[in-house]
Amino acid sequence: MKKLVPILEKIPEVELPVKEVTFKEKLKWTGLVLVLYFIMGSIDIYTAGAQIPAIFEFWQTVTASKIGTLITLGIGPIVTAGIIMQLLVGSGIIQMDLSIPENRALFQGCQKLLSIIMCFVEAVLFVGAGAFGMLSPMLALLVIIRIALGSIILIYLDEIVSKYGIGSGIGLFIAAGVSQTIFVGAFGTEGCVWNFFKLLLEGADIWSIFSSIAPLIGTIIVFLMVVYAECMRVEIPLAHGRIRGAVGKYPIKFVYVSNIPVILAAALFANIQLWGLALYKLGIPILGHHEGGRAVDGIAYYLSTPYGLSSVISDPLHAIVYMIAMIIFCIIFGIFWVETTGLDPKSMAKRIGSLGMAIKGFRKSEKAIEQRLRRYIPPLTVMSSAFVGFLAALADFIGALGGGTGVLLTVSIVYRMYEQLLRDKVTELHPAIAKLLNK
Repeated sequence: MKKLVPILEKIPEVELPVKEVTFKEKLKWTGLVLVLYFIMGSIDIYTAGAQIPAIFEFWQTVTASKIGTLITLGIGPIVTAGIIMQLLVGSGIIQMDLSIPENRALFQGCQKLLSIIMCFVEAVLFVGAGAFGMLSPMLALLVIIRIALGSIILIYLDEIVSKYGIGSGIGLFIAAGVSQTIFVGAFGTEGCVWNFFKLLLEGADIWSIFSSIAPLIGTIIVFLMVVYAECMRVEIPLAHGRIRGAVGKYPIKFVYVSNIPVILAAALFANIQLWGLALYKLGIPILGHHEGGRAVDGIAYYLSTPYGLSSVISDPLHAIVYMIAMIIFCIIFGIFWVETTGLDPKSMAKRIGSLGMAIKGFRKSEKAIEQRLRRYIPPLTVMSSAFVGFLAALADFIGALGGGTGVLLTVSIVYRMYEQLLRDKVTELHPAIAKLLNK
């Protein structure tokens, strides 16, 4: 991978801030990027005569995209590149110690390069899969270039948020897109709230009234479950190795891997749908046959999301396979994420040890800290990954607004952005706390 360094050096990047970004500046940059995202989502590139297949509805939810605009691909290329790089490093195909800063920078550079390449690859797949109908060769080439360039702009907007804003651009775009969908689905002219009161006034049967408001109820239930899970944590008692009597606690959240496993699993399923449709149109239905743009059999069908209780009742095997696959892939990606991002017990023990802390009742030793962390981090990684995978699938079955995966991601993202907002505000008001957190 070091052979790619000359190429990586030529790729433009957003420079790191020369001074600490203030809280107000972070809000301004985040707001500016969000406005640009919505503007890009309103610029049509080509929709004349386009018949968007049903499969792309799911793609839009998990990739913060809007078909037919500059953000047609959304964060799809970024997430896909992340999946590929994690699989290569996590499986040992690429030998790389990410605890070394130089290797971590090389990893991120290669991921960025692959993201740019995937912008063009997925743009070709979109056009080939018929997302814009039948196009002439020249028009198809023009649409591909526009789609790819729009997605490349999102890559740099993500960089701006990561370095100058709050949270990450990926999370911000997903939250913005799904929130808009939820609001329109709940309070729009054809939203569930409007339909609920309409059916109530018309004297419709109870099941019809309940069905009209069920998506909103499901969304609220998922919201409460995610918030509750985010508040759960295990606290490990720590003592300062040099200052007698100085004690503290190291909190390990139940949702240890956050929403990353769901993002990666959902993006993988979306790519399978995309590749399945593209291959089917080429006369190679190895992933399944499609009707009306939606898979009807094969791997693509069983990894497609069954929306609503009616879909679950009509084909329970599809729902069971989808839930099991979602849970398994979430666990796999969760483990890979922990191992490749420095969240494993060994890396965390080294970090705690560097602060001069030790496990209460034990001698100051990174080995002792690592042993204690191994009792919690691996089980929490598996359980939290399985939990978010189960919850995402369950929300889809309920028919939650914005899709189960989208709601889960949005709630988790907003909650963590709220935590970071509080942290940034506190550290700005109390510089001493900022120095402690940055150690």
